[in-house]
Amino acid sequence: MPRHELADPGTPFAERILIGWRYPLRGAAIWTIGAITLFESIAFLPVTGLKLLVLALGWVALYTYSFECLRHTADGYADPPEAAVNGGDGTSVALIVIQLTGNAIAVLAPILFGFPGLAVSLLFALVLPVITMSLAFDGVGAALNPLTWFEAIRRLGRSYAMLFAMVLASSLLQAAAQYALKDHGPTFFGTLGYYLVANYLTVYNFHLMGALIHHKHETLGYQPASIDIAAAVEPDDDQALLAHVDLIARDDVPGATDILTERLREGLAPATMHTRYRELLRAQDRLPELLVHGQIWIAALVTARETRRALGVVQDCIGVDPAFLPDDPITCGPLADTAAHGGMTRLALHLAEGYTRTWPRDMGAPHYGLLAARMHERLGQHDEARSVAKRLLAERPDHPLRIDIEAFLTAIDAARPVTR
Repeated sequence: MPRHELADPGTPFAERILIGWRYPLRGAAIWTIGAITLFESIAFLPVTGLKLLVLALGWVALYTYSFECLRHTADGYADPPEAAVNGGDGTSVALIVIQLTGNAIAVLAPILFGFPGLAVSLLFALVLPVITMSLAFDGVGAALNPLTWFEAIRRLGRSYAMLFAMVLASSLLQAAAQYALKDHGPTFFGTLGYYLVANYLTVYNFHLMGALIHHKHETLGYQPASIDIAAAVEPDDDQALLAHVDLIARDDVPGATDILTERLREGLAPATMHTRYRELLRAQDRLPELLVHGQIWIAALVTARETRRALGVVQDCIGVDPAFLPDDPITCGPLADTAAHGGMTRLALHLAEGYTRTWPRDMGAPHYGLLAARMHERLGQHDEARSVAKRLLAERPDHPLRIDIEAFLTAIDAARPVTR
C-alpha cells in the first residue's frame, strides 16, 4: 500500500497560502493541468461547433479534478490525488451547476443591472467558496442553504477573509492573463498560455479551500479521512494496552483487571476499554465492582450525551441486580426520557418509578411520576396508570403539571371500554 504524505492541520492558513502555489506543480496535478490544456487546444481545429464542445468538456474535467483536490486536501493529504475518483457522484454534478451559475452571475449581473449588479456579483463571489466547501464536507443540501454559508463564514473568521482575498487576486491574475496572452498575444500560443494559467489558478484555489477545511476541521466538525486511516494503521496507546491486557488475561485475569483499573482511574477512556473491563469483572464474578463501575460509566456517558450507550449499561447492570438504578437524579432522569422516546417502555418505567421512589421530593419527581403513568398506560396497565396519576394529584395538588395529569386521567377514562 503506497504511503501518502500528510499535511499538518496546525500549520497556519497564511503559511498554507504561501506554500500552496507549489501544489498544482506536484504529482498528478501538473500532468492533469497540462493534459486538459492540450485537450483545449483542439478547439483551434476548423470544425463547426467543435470549439464550444471542447471547451465545455475541458471545463468540466478541470472542475471535477479540482474538486477532488479540495476533498483530498481537506482529508489531510499533502499531495494531489492521482485522479478524480469521486467524479461520478452527485456532488460533482452540483459543483458544475453551481460554478456555471456563479460565472453567469459574475458576467451578467453588472451588464444587466449596472452598479447594483456589480454588488450582487461581489456578494456571490464572497459566498461561492463557502458554497463549494460546504458541498465537499456537508453535501448538496447544506451547500444550497444560505444559513450554512454564513455560519461557516462566522466559524472560519479571518481565515475565510484571507481565502476570499486570494480568490479575488486569482481572478485578477486570470483577467490579466486573458488580456496579455489571449486578447493581445499570438493567437494559438497566447490562448494556450491563458488556458494554462487559468487551469493552474483553479486547482490552486480549490486546494486552498481544502486546506482551510483541514486547518479548521475541528471548528467545522469535519473528520479528515487521513486521521481515521492513521488510527487504523497505527493503533493508539489504548489499543496497544488492550492487546497487552488480552495477552495477560490468558494466564492472569485478576492481573489484567488491575491494569485496566489503573487506566480507567486516569480519566477518559474509550468504550472498548470499559467493555473489556466489565467482561473481566464478570468472568471473576465480581458483581459489586461491576455495579460500581456501571454507576461511574453511566454518569460519564450521560455527561457526554451518549444516553443510548448508557441505557445499554443500565440494562447490563439490571441483569446483575434487578433493583439497580443510577445513583443521581441528573443521570437517571435523562435516561428515563431517552428510553421512553426510544420505545424501551419497560426500562423507562423502571427508571421513572425508581426516580420517584428514590427522590420523591426532587423537583423532577412529578414529571417522572407522570412518565411512569404513561408507561403503564403504554403497556396496557390502565389501573396502575390511573393509580399513579391520582397519587400525583393528591401529593402535588398545586404543581404546574396538574393540568397534564388531569388530561391524562381524562384520556384514560375516555378509552375505558364501556360495560353493559
